[in-house]
Amino acid sequence: MSDRLTRRAAVMAKVEAVYGTAETTFAATDAVLLVNPPSFAIEPDNVPRNLALPWLGNSEELPATRRARLKFDVELVGSGTPGTPPAWGKFLRGCGFAETIVVGNRVEYTPVNTGFEGLTFRFFRDGVRYVARGGRGTVKLNLAAYAVPTASFEFQAFDTLAVPAGVPAIDLSAFISPEVVTDAASGDIRLGATLATGTISGGQVLASKGLTIDIGNKVSHRKILGGEQIRIGDRSVSGQMAVDLTAEDEITWRSDINAVALTSVAFQHGTAAGKRIALFGGRVQRTNPQAIDDDGSVLIQSDLRFLPGPTGAPEITIIAR
Repeated sequence: MSDRLTRRAAVMAKVEAVYGTAETTFAATDAVLLVNPPSFAIEPDNVPRNLALPWLGNSEELPATRRARLKFDVELVGSGTPGTPPAWGKFLRGCGFAETIVVGNRVEYTPVNTGFEGLTFRFFRDGVRYVARGGRGTVKLNLAAYAVPTASFEFQAFDTLAVPAGVPAIDLSAFISPEVVTDAASGDIRLGATLATGTISGGQVLASKGLTIDIGNKVSHRKILGGEQIRIGDRSVSGQMAVDLTAEDEITWRSDINAVALTSVAFQHGTAAGKRIALFGGRVQRTNPQAIDDDGSVLIQSDLRFLPGPTGAPEITIIAR
């Protein structure tokens, strides 16, 4: 009996210098502090031989391509030092985001339309190391009230190999302790606010149950000779919020929604420099407003569609400062 344990698992990742060329040197600091057990699956694309034989039954399938599908959650908190990328920043880069560092102040992440980066992953599962390259994916951000803020990543990567290896020494010190999304640690949702040099200001302040955002990348495995890749072919950023509105405000909201009136949506979390996270969408459409019960009180829940600017400006900005 092998007595292999699912708990004896680890994930390591590096941004590739050249897309699709596997990184071969990993440090202990390339490890990831996970929330909940990760999910790792190898998905083969086998080709059946379909032999025409004078009896019934199968013929074998031949291996063609294969890809890894890796899902994991991390805590959403800054690096602890303003202007230093958070440890999960490389995963946003693998989800089609550009990383902009303002030294000593903040790090901003905005979605791009070209020049997507890739990641090499090493996944360890009690005695076996799986390696996959060209990793790209998508992410969901969860800043629900009175919960630990998290980012849920889902990646695909190709050319998955398995070799014998134990879980290596890992260094998780870059992942610092987050703050729970509470009244004291988080700002309210702001509609109609502005973003300038990393600072969110103005707008209508609304009490809420927090904010969730789904980056919604359309990810596929492009199988082409001499150009195999994991492809981000489109993006549809969406979200949801539930806010406390007066009866008068609800009527105004429904009128605005029916008129397709766009607004900005902003949310900030964190009290200490270096640990703060901010989310900002400059052009957001609210849809599907519904009244929901919150412990006997009425909240208005709305779906959100984040739109690029009229000339293609990014539809969302994620700030660590």
